[in-house]
Amino acid sequence: MKAHTGNILDYKTYSYLNVNEVEVEGSEIKGDEKASAAEVFKNYDYGISKEMVEYHDTSSTIAKHYNITCAKDLGVHRLDGDEDEIVTLDFDVAENARLTGYFVSEKKDGYRSALVRIHVKKKAVARLYFVNMDESEVANYLSLGAIVEEGAKLDCYIFHMGDGNETSNVKCYLKGENALGNIQSIYLGKGGQSYDLVYDMIHEGIDTTSNLVVDGALMDNAYKVFKSRIDFLEGSKHSRGNEEEFAILLDSTARSLSVPALLSHEDDVEGNHAASAGRIDQDMLFYFLTRGFDVKTAERMIVDAKFAPVIDAVVYENERAMIYDQLETILRRRENVTA
Repeated sequence: MKAHTGNILDYKTYSYLNVNEVEVEGSEIKGDEKASAAEVFKNYDYGISKEMVEYHDTSSTIAKHYNITCAKDLGVHRLDGDEDEIVTLDFDVAENARLTGYFVSEKKDGYRSALVRIHVKKKAVARLYFVNMDESEVANYLSLGAIVEEGAKLDCYIFHMGDGNETSNVKCYLKGENALGNIQSIYLGKGGQSYDLVYDMIHEGIDTTSNLVVDGALMDNAYKVFKSRIDFLEGSKHSRGNEEEFAILLDSTARSLSVPALLSHEDDVEGNHAASAGRIDQDMLFYFLTRGFDVKTAERMIVDAKFAPVIDAVVYENERAMIYDQLETILRRRENVTA
């Protein structure tokens, strides 16, 4: 697959900002696994690019379809190794069913593209975790599309903690009345790492609720572009959408760009969004220093506290501890370099 454009911003802004689109690295992987989305996805736009979605459907190296009809805990699934991978995961959660699962990437080399499609049907509940902890500069792509039906709930947690560049596109459609979508994510950029992140919550049904929290920290020469949208479509009366994006800049050389949008085609909805980026609050830092902590330890504690609500939502105790360990390892690595 040749290189192509992806993560295209629907509402274009100034070209000099370099946020309207991103070049997607092509892959020469010749996977022989076929995948197909649930019929409902054919009417929806999702994924980093159409080319990437089509490539997954025809040439995956790993393709898994989870058909959940009762209460099911899939446990922990690890994706690692040195081979290039095209991974496709499809989740169909039946009416009144319950799903929990944890998927972690611990790749040491190569290229990975993951396509995740989640269909949560009437009054079903899905809680899924997707964690990137790649150990080297792996090119990592994530396309995630979710559709939540009447009275259903999706809790989705995404952790961007690998060492390579990441391009991610997350779209959640709240299709049915009283649907609830809760997406929380953290990222930790270091070195010359770059992120291009799209997170969209689209309200279709009446009385739907979305909560989007994306918090991160950037150090060294790390660079992040965050594009988000809360969109109330016609027919989504009485709906509520909440978005928070906050970036801590640990070094003056780190850069953060955010392009949030709040769109409405209805007159009886409630939308809230907040985006900010800056150095650690000096009053908070001073508080720690007056209690005997050095600057780097104080910074680490502040970042820990900011990330804790998302990490603590992980129901798998060992995996939760591993995320905290990874966070500490990355921040201590910075201390050793800058000491």
